[in-house]
Amino acid sequence: MKAKKTITLASKPTYQGYPYAFKIAIVHRVEQGQISINQAAKEYDVSRSGIQKWIKKYGNLDKKIRQLGGKSPQQQINELKKKLREAEQRALIWECTVELLEEDLKIDAKKKYLTNYQKSVLKKLDQNKE
Repeated sequence: MKAKKTITLASKPTYQGYPYAFKIAIVHRVEQGQISINQAAKEYDVSRSGIQKWIKKYGNLDKKIRQLGGKSPQQQINELKKKLREAEQRALIWECTVELLEEDLKIDAKKKYLTNYQKSVLKKLDQNKE
């Protein structure tokens, strides 16, 4: 038989519920990923819904997600990847437009209208293509 962890109750809880420290200890273990909600419910003989309520009430994970604007880290990563793809597409369109202008008008738009930094970036891009 599996031995229970060190978080124990001094006496069987009454209708008043479980001690605050007991709840916090379980919430902490669940949020740290040490055990799942189901495992905690079995291990400490507490209802699953009770643990979920404790996590909602005492947990830090929900607060952190709300601080992030309601988005999980994976959602933020996906959003940033999407923005990066869009920026790369805009850069490609801009580059193609400049090349078309140069061919049609026979001017060197890259040299004439770009900042030094933009010119250096274009030089690096041209070197990478070769």
